[in-house]
Amino acid sequence: MLRIIFELILICATGISLYVLYQSRKNESKERYIIQEMRHISRKMYELGNEEEFIKEVCDTVQSITHSNEFAYFKYVPEEDILLASYVVGPYKNQLLQAKMKMGEGFTGYVAKERKAMFLNNANKSTLAKHVPGTPDEDSALLAVPIAFAGDLLGVILQTKLGGSTFNKDDLRLSEIFVNLAAGFIAGENYVSMVRQGFVDMLRVLINTVELKDTYTAGHSVRVSRLSEIIAKKMNLSEKEVTKIKIGGLLHDIGKIGIQESILRKSEKLEDEELTEIKNHPGLGAKLIIKFKMFTGVADAILYHHETYDGTGYPDGLQGEAIPISSRIIAVADAIDAMTFGRPGRGIKSVDEAFAELKKFSGTQFDPKLVDICNNNKDVIKKVLEEAVQIDEFATEEELEKISL
Repeated sequence: MLRIIFELILICATGISLYVLYQSRKNESKERYIIQEMRHISRKMYELGNEEEFIKEVCDTVQSITHSNEFAYFKYVPEEDILLASYVVGPYKNQLLQAKMKMGEGFTGYVAKERKAMFLNNANKSTLAKHVPGTPDEDSALLAVPIAFAGDLLGVILQTKLGGSTFNKDDLRLSEIFVNLAAGFIAGENYVSMVRQGFVDMLRVLINTVELKDTYTAGHSVRVSRLSEIIAKKMNLSEKEVTKIKIGGLLHDIGKIGIQESILRKSEKLEDEELTEIKNHPGLGAKLIIKFKMFTGVADAILYHHETYDGTGYPDGLQGEAIPISSRIIAVADAIDAMTFGRPGRGIKSVDEAFAELKKFSGTQFDPKLVDICNNNKDVIKKVLEEAVQIDEFATEEELEKISL
């Protein structure tokens, strides 16, 4: 769904740019070149993975058309109502990257405030332009185009010509065309980022809710996530698979949100009915997570993390390699943390004792290959168990990107 929305935004931006171009055709050979470049940029919209890479493509194209000496992308920060230089190409790159413009301040801030593309020749003689510290006060020309989409200001593209060269209306018109494309890309990236952050915030709330019901779970989920990530990386799994396992480790007990609090906190031996209910938590968790398309692959990791290598586990009695590798890894990580931090009605074991248990049940409860990996990385695992943990760090936006698109 996110990809569809993103592509619709890009299509709209491309259409607007093409309309502007065809409304003012003058030099046919130049326009053919522009159309060719637009096709190139449009393809890059779908190929490139982040904002900076795309802005670089826009910069290369625009500079080849306007012959500007400098190109700067100022990102708008609405919380502070300022423009910050985010990407700069040119002889005064370092100085410009330190620039911070208030809305309405200098030529760039004025263009942002007015939401109107403009060029300013002889800028060094104008009161509208603001001199950037560390740059010479020489004859220069400025061209700035606001980046806006659906009424929202996203930033400003600023170009500079040095040595007495000037900009003209064609430079302004053609710059606007490519900035329209940039606006579509940036708006799409911002929207997808916002939705992903919404998922992250929602999951944090769910995890905190489980921890309030089951005090044992506090910190357990993050430690299992980190241990699972270590084991997955030592197996040389793909980045996408490692990320799924990391998030699966964090969410493996999310189904406990549907289990009675009295059962979760009971320190005595569970009755048969209570044990049956507690065994429902992997299925409840998987049903909850599978509703979110971006976490479809994580659902299986959650569902089968209580399966055992010999086939005596639950919910489906899967055996050996039939159990997803993600679930087998989480099962080992879950057991290590449970033994070293304790569970209701059970004592706490030392790390050495926990590893002895892994070896004892290797081939029955646990995958032997994973037990060997844990033994070979005992010091790393011990360090994770000793560290303080924070839910806030469980998944970066880049990691969500790997499993969701």
